[in-house]
Amino acid sequence: MISADEALKLVLENIAPLGIERAPILDALGRVLAEDIRSPRDIPGFDNSAMDGYAVRAADIARAGASNPIRLRVLGTVAAGAMPGARVEPGTAMRTMTGAPVAEGADAIVPVEQTRGTGDMVEILAPAEPRSFIRPRGEDLRQGEVVMQAGKRLTAADLGTLASLNRSTIDVMRRPRVAIISTGDELVDVDQAPAGAQIVNSNAYSLAGAVREAGGEPTILKVARDRPEEIRARFLEAFGFDAALSTGGVSVGQFDHVKGALDELGMRQVFHGVAQRPGRPLKFGTMGGKPIFGLPGNPVSTLVCFYLYARPALRRMGGRRDLGLRRATVRCAVDIRTAKDLTEFVRVRLRREGDELYATPTGNQGSGILSSLSRADALLIGPASVTVLAAGDQATVLVLSEDAGDAEGATEPFFERPLRQSN
Repeated sequence: MISADEALKLVLENIAPLGIERAPILDALGRVLAEDIRSPRDIPGFDNSAMDGYAVRAADIARAGASNPIRLRVLGTVAAGAMPGARVEPGTAMRTMTGAPVAEGADAIVPVEQTRGTGDMVEILAPAEPRSFIRPRGEDLRQGEVVMQAGKRLTAADLGTLASLNRSTIDVMRRPRVAIISTGDELVDVDQAPAGAQIVNSNAYSLAGAVREAGGEPTILKVARDRPEEIRARFLEAFGFDAALSTGGVSVGQFDHVKGALDELGMRQVFHGVAQRPGRPLKFGTMGGKPIFGLPGNPVSTLVCFYLYARPALRRMGGRRDLGLRRATVRCAVDIRTAKDLTEFVRVRLRREGDELYATPTGNQGSGILSSLSRADALLIGPASVTVLAAGDQATVLVLSEDAGDAEGATEPFFERPLRQSN
């Protein structure tokens, strides 16, 4: 078997971005921009008021104060979306609403709170510096300025910015379309109560959620029963997608037919078996250049293998540069035993004490105990070179929960690092 690091390296060597498509901006949230965006004009396109108030000449009110109000004649009112109807001359002011253009001749806005009067005359109760409360033309963006560069992952603020530039559609990297194949005679769907030896097909729903988190578009295919012809038929359907994830049937049992089916269909196997726990039977290959992940059937093994290998692959396919789960350095809160000669990914909770994070296992680490992963904030990496991480030892975790803070930016997500032990 190969190591976890070797497995991930091989996966990423066989993955490339899918390509570019045109998309409406409302469909672009979280996707990777595939073009440089330049501003076609200055934004804002005119000097405008940052406050409800009066556009004035600063020189006219230089001596204004509460005990020395300066009276100015009001020329009119400018609402947001309207243009001023007159120029501000000495001794005059223009009532101006927030966002409205500043009348020609004015060089300051006096907030309404610093004035008195509502009719044709206004008293100014405080002086103003030139340009006070005026948002200048081009303050946000200048014509021709590069606003966003290709490769940026689009946020909600980006969508608003694009809309302000009149960009209703943009070029983005295509999302991977992912087929999910569950195998096994024992599986029933989520709306059917299991009877006898049956179990609910939870893996399909875990994987569909994980694919969406990774930026892909999941499709759950019909369950393939433990018959070679059904498994072949389901993979033939899956080959019409950009990637395929199967669960179960990749070990060496009597009813594990996935390997044989994929071999018959001509999949190019890259590896089968990784020196890790959970998820040792993982199988990976390509068909027509499309990645095929044969994930183990146990629920924790399925999802852990997805996070470690399929997630980075799907993110690269979608044009992402941050491939791996976020990392954090922690201390072990208790002694943590790990598998001999295997990289073990231990489900842990994180808690902060002072300047450090402490990791505690979520309980029984069996590969069928999905609730232990649901309760976990992170996966603690138990290096293959050790069998015990002592309380107080430093370790690296891969952060699963967005609420678990102080993680490093995602890097190329390789796993084995030197262990720093407690003194």
